[in-house]
Amino acid sequence: MFNNAPAENKIAYMIRNNNEVSLHIVVDDKEAVQGLPLERNAWACGDGNGSGNRKSISVEICYSLSGGDRYYKAENNAAIVEAQLMKQYNIPISKVCTHQSWSGKHCPHRMLAEARWNSFIERVQNAYNGGGNAGSIKPSNNGVGVVTIKADVLRVCTGPGTNYGIVKNVYRGERYQSWIIQNGWYNVKGGSMGIRGIREV
Repeated sequence: MFNNAPAENKIAYMIRNNNEVSLHIVVDDKEAVQGLPLERNAWACGDGNGSGNRKSISVEICYSLSGGDRYYKAENNAAIVEAQLMKQYNIPISKVCTHQSWSGKHCPHRMLAEARWNSFIERVQNAYNGGGNAGSIKPSNNGVGVVTIKADVLRVCTGPGTNYGIVKNVYRGERYQSWIIQNGWYNVKGGSMGIRGIREV
């Protein structure tokens, strides 16, 4: 998708439109916002009922129309998100691919036009290894992103699963620093938040 909006706006648009286009995660220069549970398919790759839509996780990078500093920061943040997904789902770097590889769709258009896909893959690998310009995906004081609550109410548990105790409830529109995704749960200060409470399209 050609876009010039922050992640939260992209997800809000996805939720309210009837274009039969959806995606799992949108990344901007400040945060990553999830729009669909990762175990659901998204309609993003342009290959209909093919493996791109049915079996992959779609990540969208913001500000691809305007480019500039915001876009390149978003791109670096996307490398971190991709590395987190690789760890969470045991995905090899060879399986991180473009939408173009599924359907011929020219996406990610800016990265392809600037011939920087290989550079992006290197940044994903660096983030996966815990170093490089893409930053570390290990817990730190700064974290790796901010999650925005899209459900009316979401429970924070003591660990990554429903079998853990409940710490508190969080509510739509609230934002929390997240350090890592483990078993489909965001690690945040005070506990873990499951993705299943995010509003589905």
